[in-house]
Amino acid sequence: MTPGQRLVRSLPLKRSFYDAHERRAYLRMMEVGARIVDDGGAIERGRAHLERFAQHDARQASAYRVWIELLRSPAEEIARAMLADDEHGAMLRDTAPVFVVFSTDQAKEIWRRSA
Repeated sequence: MTPGQRLVRSLPLKRSFYDAHERRAYLRMMEVGARIVDDGGAIERGRAHLERFAQHDARQASAYRVWIELLRSPAEEIARAMLADDEHGAMLRDTAPVFVVFSTDQAKEIWRRSA
């Protein structure tokens, strides 16, 4: 088990979902949170994604500011914030930049675990 996976498993994770889509999305974010901790380049990829796609979009200005500030934090703090079972965590999950791209097999495994 990687340090990121250990961190994610140690968190008070969300347990109640309004539908299967929300559950799958949360499982993806659990994997993203672990990868942010384990992959030193993930945060920079997320920052680059924000700069390219959100920085100049007025509709994303609020989320952009929140994310730019959060990305100054240690990886563990970013993962904790993303996975928090509260309104702020939900907003972060809904507006998260791309930190990692899953392979087809990885996406299928997440889908399988959400069933």
